Amino acid sequence: MFVSRCYRSSTIKTLNIVLFVLLTTLSLQAWAIDCPSNNIVLSTQAEVDAFQATYGGDGICDTVNGSLRVSGNDITNIDALTNLVSAQEIFIEENEVLTNLDGLANLVALSELITSNNEASTNLDSLASLNGFPGLNIGSNEAPTHIDGLETSPIPGSILSISNNDALTNIDGLANLVRVVTLYIINNDLLTNINSLTNLTSMGTLIVSDNDSLTNIDGLANLTNSVDLIISNNGALTNIDGLGNLTDVWQLGISGDALTNIDGLANLTSGGQTVSISSNAALTNVDGLASLTDVGGNLYIDSNPALTNLDGLTNLTSVGVMYLQSNMSLGQCAGLSRLVDQWDDAEPGPGPEVSGIPDVFEVVINNNSDGCNSVEEILATVDSSNINPGLNDAWFNPETNGQGFFITVFPDLNAISLAWFTYDTELPADDAQANLGDPGHRWMTAAGPISGNQAIMRIEMTSGGIFDTATQIDRTDPPGSDGTIVLTFDSCNTGTVEYDIPSINRSGTVPIERVADDNITLCEALITQ
Repeated sequence: MFVSRCYRSSTIKTLNIVLFVLLTTLSLQAWAIDCPSNNIVLSTQAEVDAFQATYGGDGICDTVNGSLRVSGNDITNIDALTNLVSAQEIFIEENEVLTNLDGLANLVALSELITSNNEASTNLDSLASLNGFPGLNIGSNEAPTHIDGLETSPIPGSILSISNNDALTNIDGLANLVRVVTLYIINNDLLTNINSLTNLTSMGTLIVSDNDSLTNIDGLANLTNSVDLIISNNGALTNIDGLGNLTDVWQLGISGDALTNIDGLANLTSGGQTVSISSNAALTNVDGLASLTDVGGNLYIDSNPALTNLDGLTNLTSVGVMYLQSNMSLGQCAGLSRLVDQWDDAEPGPGPEVSGIPDVFEVVINNNSDGCNSVEEILATVDSSNINPGLNDAWFNPETNGQGFFITVFPDLNAISLAWFTYDTELPADDAQANLGDPGHRWMTAAGPISGNQAIMRIEMTSGGIFDTATQIDRTDPPGSDGTIVLTFDSCNTGTVEYDIPSINRSGTVPIERVADDNITLCEALITQ
C-alpha cells in the first residue's frame, strides 16, 4: 500500500513537471513574435538597447522579415539583439567604436550580412551559430585579424566578399566552405595565404586581387573549373601554382607585377570566352598555357614588358579575336604559327578574307618587338616545309567527281608522288569498247622533290601493259617529257594541282581537297613537331 501511494505520488509529480515544461514551451513560442517593421534602422546605442521595448511589445521580437541596419558613432555593442534568430538582411556599418558582434550569437538564419567600416570590430566569432547564408560581405573593417566565427558554418551561399580589411591575416574561418557562387578576396593588405579554401572544387566567380602580402594561392589546389577567375595585383605573389588542377574556365585574367611564370595553368585546356595575360611586369614566357587549345572569345597578351616568347601557345588552334600588344621584349612568336597559318585547318575560314587566317577571326598586333608585329612577321620566322606524311590520302576536285589523285609523301627521300586518275580529252566513239572499265579512262603518274609546301613533278606515261600480266611496259622517253605538275598545299585539307602537258597542248589548275578527313589530325600533329 505504501509503495502504491509512493508510486502514484511520483507519477503525479512527473506529470506535473512534463505539463509545466509543455505549457512553458507553448508560452515561450507564443511570446516570440516577428518584428513588426520590415526595415529597422538603429542609429544610436540607446536605440539598440531599446530594440525589444520598441519592436517586441508584449513579446520577444526574434525575426526580422526585411532589413536591419545598425549604424552609429556611439554604438559600442549590439547585445540587445541577442534574441534575434532570423533575418533577411543585416547591415552593420559605419560604427566607429563597436568592438564585437556578440548580439548576433543566436542568429541561425540569414539571407545577407554586410559588415563594413567598423573601425574597432575585432572578430566574427559570434556568427558561429549560423547555418549558412546566401550573402556575406566583410569589408573595410580595420580591426579584425581573422574570420574564425564562420568555422562551423557550411556557408552554402551565393556571394562572399572579404575586402579592404586592413588587419586581416587569415581566412581560416572558411575551412568548411565547399560551394559558393561568387567569392571576392580583395585588398586585404596583411593576408598571407588562402589555404582554408582547399575544399573548393568549382565555383562561379573568384577574384583574388590587391592583397599585398599574399605569397601563394595553394588553397585553390582542388579547384578544377570556374566561370570567372581573376588573379591580379597581389604584390608578393610570384606564381600561381595553386591552380594546377584547373582544366577549364569561362573567363580568366592573370596580372601582377611579381609573377615570374604561369606554370600553374599547365592543365588548362579550354579558355571559354576570354583569356587575358596582361600587365605582368616580370613574366618572361607563357609556357604554362601549353595545354590550351581554344579560346572561344578574346585572347589578350598585352603589356607584359619582359615577355620574350610565345612558345607556350604552340597547341592553340582556335581563337575569336587575338590582341597581341605592347609587349616590348616580345620578338619570338613562332608559338602562334599554327594559329595564324592555314595548315592545320580542315575548313578554310572563319577568318576575314583579307587576312586569310582560318583559326582566328581577327588579329590585333602592335607595339611588340620586331618579329611579332604582324602575321607576316610571325610566319617568316617559322619553317615553311609543311608537307608531311599526314597528306598521304585520296584527293579530288568536287566539281569533277569521279576523277582524283592518290598522293604519297616520302619524308626520308624528301619526295612526293602522285597518281592522277582521269579521262581522255574527248569522249570515245559510241562503239568504242574496253575489256575492263571505260575506254575513256586515263591515268598518269608524277614524282618530284619537296620544296617548302610545294613540289615540281615530272609526268610519266606508260603503255603496253595487260591486266594482271607480266608484260613489257613502254615509258615516256625521256622521263618527264610528257609535262609537269606543280603540287601545292595550302593546308592539311586544301591544295592545287597545276599541270602543263605540251603533248596535248593543255595546261590549267585543279583545286583539290581530301576525299575523307581521317588523316587531318595526323597532318596537324606532324606540323607541330
